[in-house]
Amino acid sequence: MNPRHNKSVTLVELLIAICIFSLIVIGFSSIDTFSQYHVITSDRRAKLQNDASYVLEDMAKNLTGTGTSGGAIGNVVSSTNYPVQAITISPNSGIAIRVDSNNNGQLDGSDKQIAYIYDSANYRFLYYPDASVTSPCPGSACTVLTSSRIRSDFSTTTSKATYYSYSSANNYIEVQIGACWTPSSDATCGTADNPAFIMKNRIYMPAVSTH
Repeated sequence: MNPRHNKSVTLVELLIAICIFSLIVIGFSSIDTFSQYHVITSDRRAKLQNDASYVLEDMAKNLTGTGTSGGAIGNVVSSTNYPVQAITISPNSGIAIRVDSNNNGQLDGSDKQIAYIYDSANYRFLYYPDASVTSPCPGSACTVLTSSRIRSDFSTTTSKATYYSYSSANNYIEVQIGACWTPSSDATCGTADNPAFIMKNRIYMPAVSTH
């Protein structure tokens, strides 16, 4: 009669099985964490891109005349009548653009200035359809264009994340918008946890005069 053999799992075999199972779990967990991290980063960068592109598209619409007005208008010879001017709507600064309000192709008294202002307290851009108003904003005086992720105001210094420059010789404005997921933390802007995005556009203005 054959002896009866009892089969069992030794302690060593059990430990090996636990180790293999743990490695599999850690591997799947790492893949999941890695995927989620990159998805979150990509999503944040997409939102920053949307903020910057929306401002540039809105500016292009008003400067080129594809909006409700006839586009930017002014005198490229006289610096005091340039289509684009620096402006301050207390306590914030930005740029004002004179537009051909009545679509007659002439610079006259009925033309007004619109403005794009950087709200430094809230890291966002505001749009003023009439730059001469001083009423509180947001409200009827202005529209909030972006979320609170814009890094800095419009500056004439190209080292800034956000800046503009106007060429009277070629009648265009070059604008750069810088956004950061947490704009209050300049030291970490551009890192994986705090992505940054910069978008630049050159907008040519059609309606100008030399007299």
